[in-house]
Amino acid sequence: MARLLGASLLILWLQPDGTKSQQKNNDQQFMQNPPSLTVQEGRNSILKCDYNKNIFENFAWYKKYPSKGPMFLISVLSDDDKNKNGRFTVFLNQSAKYLSLHIAASQPEDSATYFCAASTQCLGGTCNQYPNL
Repeated sequence: MARLLGASLLILWLQPDGTKSQQKNNDQQFMQNPPSLTVQEGRNSILKCDYNKNIFENFAWYKKYPSKGPMFLISVLSDDDKNKNGRFTVFLNQSAKYLSLHIAASQPEDSATYFCAASTQCLGGTCNQYPNL
């Protein structure tokens, strides 16, 4: 008797916020890319955020589900080149002026909109991100 085997395929849709942000005082710009990313469950994902000035001390990624506010995901300080938290790793390349978010073994709950952010100073020598914006 023939037996049919099926494979489940789940496509995740990761969307960085592909808008440019500017501050009037210093004309700082961030650009996230790609505009959207389709990833098969279990595969690795990479999102990138470019910037144009080296004035920042703290870089972070936030994740947003539909109908909810952004939630802090992971950050890296300018003194470091990477930070890891579970399946998420953020890499900072200051000479090339970008940071990237790497998601290992993508899961269905990773389908969301992702935002990069940066701050110019840390109070008291530490940087604390807002858990939810």
